[in-house]
Amino acid sequence: MTESSESHAPMLAMLFFMIIVQLLALAFMPSFEISNTRVFENPSSPTNPFVYVILIIGFTLLLLIAMKFKRGWVIGGFILISVAMSIFYILTAFLPLVISLVLTIVMLLLLRFYPEWYIIDIIGIFMCAGIASLFGISMTTLPAVILLIILAVYDAISVYKTRHMVTLAEGVINLKAPLLFVVPKTKDYSFREDQVSISSQPAGKAKGAYFLGLGDAIMPTILVISANWSIHAASIYGVNIPAIGTMIGTYVGFLALLTTSRDKPQAGLPFLDSGAILGFLAGCILAGVRPF
Repeated sequence: MTESSESHAPMLAMLFFMIIVQLLALAFMPSFEISNTRVFENPSSPTNPFVYVILIIGFTLLLLIAMKFKRGWVIGGFILISVAMSIFYILTAFLPLVISLVLTIVMLLLLRFYPEWYIIDIIGIFMCAGIASLFGISMTTLPAVILLIILAVYDAISVYKTRHMVTLAEGVINLKAPLLFVVPKTKDYSFREDQVSISSQPAGKAKGAYFLGLGDAIMPTILVISANWSIHAASIYGVNIPAIGTMIGTYVGFLALLTTSRDKPQAGLPFLDSGAILGFLAGCILAGVRPF
């Protein structure tokens, strides 16, 4: 393998993660619909995205406060409990209660005692697909688009202006919290042994790995799921044209993100959400349907 191909391999792996998350979310969608599992009672309410944003800001604020007072155990414990609740909630849509509980405990123990990069990535893919599918069937396309726009702006401000997201990401990485994808650059890389400072290293790159936040995969996928269940349009293998357009737009947005400088942390959602929204609108035009 040439040096050039080696440098592109982690980026292709991240793109592969995005694709798998979206396909898996689409596979999860029927089970959530059958069980009538939704986050919001009224999927078309324009207040839904604002509730979601408030929850994210509250979660972020709590973690930043705990980091400021050097309460790493609080952060780690809160994240693990939140992850366990998410996994359990997702599993109960497919499996009996006891089996869901056992699998949740197994995953939680792996995250707590052996947080190696492949464990983080596998569980991260499952969580992203489940959360995106769950929120996707809880919002029609207008609230979903509003959510993507708000979070794209928030992501840009938090990375480039206030930089609190950079601080949060660094703390999460060093705590080995399962809130990001980890893609090693070398075969002998160990996430468990890595201590990083992404603010003083090339963006997304720390020693032997690149990092991508789970939110970067979740947000565009929410619109994919929303488009697929709430819009009646021609479909291919169960995925309608607007949803396919959203998926393609996400990948184009990701490729655009790769053209930015890697000398400092980059906000992913302005690229990914913009691509997803433009792809969604193009898919609606192609399918001959009104988006809202």
